[in-house]
Amino acid sequence: MSNSFYLYLVLAIIFSLLFASFQYLYKNKDESSTKIVLFILRFLSIFLLLLLWINPKITKNKIEIIKPSLVVLADNSKSIYSLKQEMNIKKIVDKIKNNKDLNNKFSLDFYTFSGDLSLKDTLDFKKNTTNIFKTLQSTDKIYKKSIAPIIIITDGNQTLGNDYTYAKLNQPVYPLIVGDTTVYNDIFISQLNVNKYAYLKNKFPVELFVNYNGLEPISSKLTVTDGRKTVYSKVVQLDFKNSSEKIDFFINTNSIGFQNYRVKLSSIKNEKNILNNRKDFTIEVLNEQSKILIVSDISHPDVAMLKRAIESNKQRKVTIINPKKNIDISQYQMVIIYQPTLNFEHIFTELEKTNKNTFIITGTNTNWSFLNTSQKYFNKKAINNMEDYLATYNSTYNTFLIKNIGFENFQPLTDVFGKVNFSVPYQSLLFQQIGNINSSEPLLATFEQNGRRGAVLFGENSWRWRMTSKIESNSFEPFDDFINKIIQYLASNKKTSYLDVSSKHNYYQNEKITITAKLYDANYVFNPSAKLNVKITNKQDKKQLIYPFALTNNNYEVNVSNLTNGSYSFVVYDELNKNTSYGNFTILDYNIEQQFTNANKKDLEKLAKNTNGIVTYPNSINNLIKNLNKNEKYVSVQKSKETTISLIDWKWILGIIILLLSAEWFIRKYKGYI
Repeated sequence: MSNSFYLYLVLAIIFSLLFASFQYLYKNKDESSTKIVLFILRFLSIFLLLLLWINPKITKNKIEIIKPSLVVLADNSKSIYSLKQEMNIKKIVDKIKNNKDLNNKFSLDFYTFSGDLSLKDTLDFKKNTTNIFKTLQSTDKIYKKSIAPIIIITDGNQTLGNDYTYAKLNQPVYPLIVGDTTVYNDIFISQLNVNKYAYLKNKFPVELFVNYNGLEPISSKLTVTDGRKTVYSKVVQLDFKNSSEKIDFFINTNSIGFQNYRVKLSSIKNEKNILNNRKDFTIEVLNEQSKILIVSDISHPDVAMLKRAIESNKQRKVTIINPKKNIDISQYQMVIIYQPTLNFEHIFTELEKTNKNTFIITGTNTNWSFLNTSQKYFNKKAINNMEDYLATYNSTYNTFLIKNIGFENFQPLTDVFGKVNFSVPYQSLLFQQIGNINSSEPLLATFEQNGRRGAVLFGENSWRWRMTSKIESNSFEPFDDFINKIIQYLASNKKTSYLDVSSKHNYYQNEKITITAKLYDANYVFNPSAKLNVKITNKQDKKQLIYPFALTNNNYEVNVSNLTNGSYSFVVYDELNKNTSYGNFTILDYNIEQQFTNANKKDLEKLAKNTNGIVTYPNSINNLIKNLNKNEKYVSVQKSKETTISLIDWKWILGIIILLLSAEWFIRKYKGYI
């Protein structure tokens, strides 16, 4: 307490005594003890009121004993069920949970995991994916400021994520390995590569890798069938030294539409797991190809990137020419103009004559004086200074359905500095960001006028975007799909459907099946109040299921579950406006969680070594418990916590004041003083 408090306290006592004395003692001829009682009641009530007004702060020191945490992670994936270890894990969890010594020393926290960490402690072993790396990273973030050794009860088999043996963790990990650690002979298809599309009366390539785990030489027959007949076969011979083989072959296409194929290896002697001996794939056979023209008079990585991204869709063929060459533009569906200069004059003339759609990309070599006068859609008041423009995604963009692929993480594009003005209605798919300053200036925009469509990207070096997307998603596919969405929009002058639906052609049995849709009104403005449903039909047994869409952000989305492997058709329809859109997808009979025949002892041992933990097995769990209990690194911490409380927060003092004043009033009333 400060000196000022004590001064105020003395003054409060003096004032309370004087106030009470003046009312009950000064010139009061009553000789009874009543006046003394009233004097005391009035003194106390006035003093307590003044004390609340002074409001002193009271400081308390509280000693807390903080136990270290012991985190128990239990694998809840289907691979545990496949290895018949579900009861084993439940017994281990119960034994740890009920151990008195561990409960006395640690604060026990139990989680389950599959694709991610879960607070639920119920185990059903029905999860279709396992991501041990993400689970450990999430746990480490939760307990980054604590002492929290981790017991992970798992078979060590991971189907998603980075290599968990190299996870950088602050906590030691004690893997408790469940499942058979014996390695059996196994031949399997480790990877299959095939294009999404092929063309009628043509051949498409198939590439696959066959691997073998075992010591003895083996022989297996590889067959590829289309459901009716064998289209390819080969005998594969492998041994301990030559344990893998790459196989390439071609398959003829004879009919249009989705074609389903199965690749299968015959089983070998003493093979325990035959589920990984086969893979299914689907390819869409097309009967036409779009032609795209890129015009550029400079060599730039952007040009090569655009060709690779566009041709990732086998429906499209890209031709690159110099503007000085003569070419018939009419044979192309759309034209990409890369950094136009005076050499493009006749190109723009031909574009006007043929009314072709264009995608203009500008940069440091663009002649803006020429570009401003060569087309009537936009202009830029450019100055002779270069600027780097970061991208921000416009979530309200609704010209066509497109997703944010992480544009905010991409490197900046370079262009001359200046303000862009459009003379036609347009929509910005991406906005410019300079440093940390966001703006409404377009970086990538689309427009349409009089049946002619266009797009413009204000900046070069978008090839870096494709590389960044590859690093972040481990695939070029998200970025290539983004480019091809723009090309799809520009390659046709037909009005897009009011109902725009997006889905994949193939899903694995353990994969979440998602269908997204956008619905527009007559002015092509997104309609957020529609009632969309999808009717899914199994092509084999003709059974139908109906699911409603849910509105998420600016998309309608539905997650379809409980479907068996096979081919399905679907129709998305709007209950109110009767718009419809049709599609197909195939669920491949492949559950990666069921491909494991034994525990991954090798990787779990690496994880324990890299984090200073210890590998344990179910039959030696008592040793693990003893080790944790005796480990002097895991000790409780005594923590002193200082708390400051204001007297005004003590509501019971106010209650006492009310009681004192009430008692004084009743006595005065009883004695006839009032």
